[in-house]
Amino acid sequence: MIRDIVSNDLLTVILFSSLLIIIILKKIDYNSFSLYNSLIKRELRNKLGKNYTSLKISDIFYKILFISNLSILLCFYEMKKFDDIIYLKFLKYISLFFVIKFFTEIIIAQLFSIQKVVRNYLWSKLIYINSLGFLILIFNFFIVYAENNNQFIPILSTIILLCFLISYFVIFFSMKKVIIKNWFYFILYLCTLEIIPYYYLISKVL
Repeated sequence: MIRDIVSNDLLTVILFSSLLIIIILKKIDYNSFSLYNSLIKRELRNKLGKNYTSLKISDIFYKILFISNLSILLCFYEMKKFDDIIYLKFLKYISLFFVIKFFTEIIIAQLFSIQKVVRNYLWSKLIYINSLGFLILIFNFFIVYAENNNQFIPILSTIILLCFLISYFVIFFSMKKVIIKNWFYFILYLCTLEIIPYYYLISKVL
């Protein structure tokens, strides 16, 4: 029996708008598009070693795409279908989480006079995490339009989680010299601004 294709208008608009925005961003800033699509990201790791920071408007649009498509995936993970209200709930919580977390880290950087290191770290997280938006978008198309795929939703979600954790590991490894010099503050930071906030987010949205 062929599975009914999801025909929710909002879902269709979000998915195809995501594709359109990616095409536009590629035309506007091909270098950023290539960096996001690079799996190895040697260029990013080289820049991290030189304390290179560069945040562009296009990076913010990639962040929006990531949050929007992550909300869709979580909606299917919880409901096994797309629901406007649940989607908007995820969108609200995840958006607030990243905005508050970002500005909290900036404020802490100002207080401890480590702006360059923190901004460099935040930029690298933005590149790695937002890169997952491409993968999540592909998974969303598969979930929505392929047949009999509900059984794959936990597997796809696990893949995203693993990629997310690996991206953090790569960032920490790339900044190992800074971390070694400040290992106590790094552990404190990891607990207060990474582990606890993500635990709180997961407990709220799932």
